[in-house]
Amino acid sequence: MPDTSATHADPPFGLARSSNRLRYPRQLFWFQRLTQEKRGSDRDDIRAHPGAQDLTKDVIAFLFRVVTAWASALLLAWSLGSGAAQAPRAAVPVITVSQQTGAVYPGDVVLLTASARQPVTEIRGSAFGRPLIFWPGAAGEWHTLVAVGLETKPGSHSVTLEGIRPSGASATRSVQLKVQPKQFETRRLSVSAQFVDPPASEAARIEHDAKLMASLFAQPSQERLWRGTFVTPVPGRASSSFGRLSVFNGQPRGRHQGADFSAATGTPVRAPNNGRVVLAEDLYFSGNTVILDHGAGLFSLLAHLSRIAVAPGSVAEKGEVLGESGATGRVTGPHLHWAVRLGAVSVDPLSLMSAAAQVPETPERSAAP
Repeated sequence: MPDTSATHADPPFGLARSSNRLRYPRQLFWFQRLTQEKRGSDRDDIRAHPGAQDLTKDVIAFLFRVVTAWASALLLAWSLGSGAAQAPRAAVPVITVSQQTGAVYPGDVVLLTASARQPVTEIRGSAFGRPLIFWPGAAGEWHTLVAVGLETKPGSHSVTLEGIRPSGASATRSVQLKVQPKQFETRRLSVSAQFVDPPASEAARIEHDAKLMASLFAQPSQERLWRGTFVTPVPGRASSSFGRLSVFNGQPRGRHQGADFSAATGTPVRAPNNGRVVLAEDLYFSGNTVILDHGAGLFSLLAHLSRIAVAPGSVAEKGEVLGESGATGRVTGPHLHWAVRLGAVSVDPLSLMSAAAQVPETPERSAAP
């Protein structure tokens, strides 16, 4: 149904309508006279014309409504604008990242420290296509160890981090890790065929050992058990370099993925740091072997022991005796082989010792679990 009241437009700015006809032309006439004549004569005109008093009230009401409307609009715009501008800045954490000093090579372990200007409940990250495990430190810092695989090509590689606030807001930061080229040594030996080609009768055992270790390394503890520096399992310095290529009887047999220490049979082998024993048994290649899960994706493997002194499921503290060195497995003489896995990658144990020594530990975190 059409609206018959539309024949007369509503008065602008809310001026009143009277007796179905507009009154504002006559009122505007008196407003014009009031602004043009002298103040004294204005008062006479106002008293002489009754409509002038109504005009005064209408003008005051009109001006009050205009000012109030403008003030409300400005206040609303300011509130919305300032809130929209400030909320993201308060919600999104700003992440800064620092890296341990020194050049980075394939096989190294790198310590990264991240900090956020606003509190975060978690930091996630990835490097070389593998997830990183961060743990909280002091003063809002978060730390992680990055494994640089032996096959990593020289150049810059991206490390991505994401900080999560209690509200769920997040911020992503990407940093570059520059890897330097490294030339690994090659060792050529002529040995008996039994040390090069295992007999066919041992194939099933070798396959079983490989699957067992792969299963253990695929289920790392997320909780970091290790604290402070790592120590060598036996006294002395490493006698062979990590990453060295071994060529037996003219055939390349892969790179050495650990550090070897000279140790007479019966030398106590100690835990390099706190960890849970996840394997303690005889394997074909490594002989009597102990594997420790240090947590946060980090494992130690101690091989060729003459005796094992711990059992799976137990927790060994740094320096605790795990067994005694020997010459079990596929070796030519007594020594200790120490291998380290970080995030499913073999890394240099000596590089781990250097990186872990730079981790600041708070007093409450320094004790063994």
